[in-house]
Amino acid sequence: MDVDQLLGRPERWASVLGWATLAGIEFGVIGPFGSYASHLSTRLTYWIALFWVGSLLLWPCVVAGLMLGPRRGFPPLFSSVAVVLVACVPLAALGAAGTWLFWPGRAAGMHLLEWYGLTIVVALPAMMGLLWLELGRKAGARSLFRLGPARRTVTALPDHLLANALCLQMEDHHVRVHLHGRSSLHFGVMRDVVAGLDPRRGLQVHRSWWVARSAVRRWHQDGRSVTLELVNGLIVPVARNRVALLRAEGWLDEDEALRA
Repeated sequence: MDVDQLLGRPERWASVLGWATLAGIEFGVIGPFGSYASHLSTRLTYWIALFWVGSLLLWPCVVAGLMLGPRRGFPPLFSSVAVVLVACVPLAALGAAGTWLFWPGRAAGMHLLEWYGLTIVVALPAMMGLLWLELGRKAGARSLFRLGPARRTVTALPDHLLANALCLQMEDHHVRVHLHGRSSLHFGVMRDVVAGLDPRRGLQVHRSWWVARSAVRRWHQDGRSVTLELVNGLIVPVARNRVALLRAEGWLDEDEALRA
């Protein structure tokens, strides 16, 4: 996903604020949470303004969650929900201020946790619905809402893990994905997983190992044996029949070698 496509394009913001306006009109007509007793124009003004402010605050946070969460190994949808829950704190304060302005009697009878709870009840489904409307119809965004293993083949690994993998390690009928500071084990076939990866990003250096080029810190040679030292400290063996390929691809720079 490209951040510019989600935040930087005017047509994207026009779409986001358009949906916010429709939601504000709907809430203004319905008048939930005790707002129905006021005039229609007051309700429309309050709810449309609140949805606009909420979109301007929450949409960038959701996008940040989508982009930054997977870098730490978290599923995109999980990280998006997490940032929405945090961003609902200032949004709840803004909603409370608006309620004090339009309905001071109603505001006086509410507690802090009520403001936060009501904000989550409205904002979380609204943002998840907006994600579905804006991204769910695109092939590249389907994985955002794929929470379980249903309809996945046994060799499919989560895209957000593969995108940040330092290396892959075969363990019997499973593939271990090594990330910065952690690893996770998934049922799959190594050769099928590697076949779906971009060869420009990394290579299978051994029957049991695939390594991302950017993850290699240096390489070691002991006689005819070659190993790769990765940025997370792992030492990965290189099969002898892969040494020539790695040398041809520029992986085995003499200046980076450590010989035993």
